[in-house]
Amino acid sequence: MQESDIHRRVLNLLTGRWISPNRKLFQKLIREGYRYANRLSDYLEDIGTICVGEFELDPLADFYYPALIPPLSILASRADIREEFAISVESVVEGGISLFTLEKNKQSSLQNLIEMNYSNDNLTMLIGITWDREETKAWRDDILKKFLHHPDLVFSRYKPNALYDAFTRTDVLEPEHVLALTRLLG
Repeated sequence: MQESDIHRRVLNLLTGRWISPNRKLFQKLIREGYRYANRLSDYLEDIGTICVGEFELDPLADFYYPALIPPLSILASRADIREEFAISVESVVEGGISLFTLEKNKQSSLQNLIEMNYSNDNLTMLIGITWDREETKAWRDDILKKFLHHPDLVFSRYKPNALYDAFTRTDVLEPEHVLALTRLLG
């Protein structure tokens, strides 16, 4: 592949293949929750710099190309992708990818992570990373209202114990919210 061709193509991290952003496959993957990254290095784990003598080298310099990052639930379940590209669900979310992106099954990434039993500690970290984002504020307000005012929703699709753990571990609930949630779930 020539240098000029690389700049007109995007790496699909799931398959490891280069695809054209002007084709139907690219558009289909975007609709299925893939995220276009102009520079893959912006979404990778921070591994610092390498010092060689008096020079500092950026080990991520080889990743300054466009890529399609798979939805969070796929990334969480595919160790091969995470190992090959030094990428994690946390680094992708820190890079700006939303927990509320609709994936192929028409559910949000967060909901898919919860349903696949993604670790409560990792969910707590993800919610903490995105806590001040507008979409997370709207989501948490909606969820808290539902749990605090509608006790019949305790067995809803959100697996409340995981959410309760995430909310309490991020230490963002007011004491009255903790008390109300404890009563609902206890």
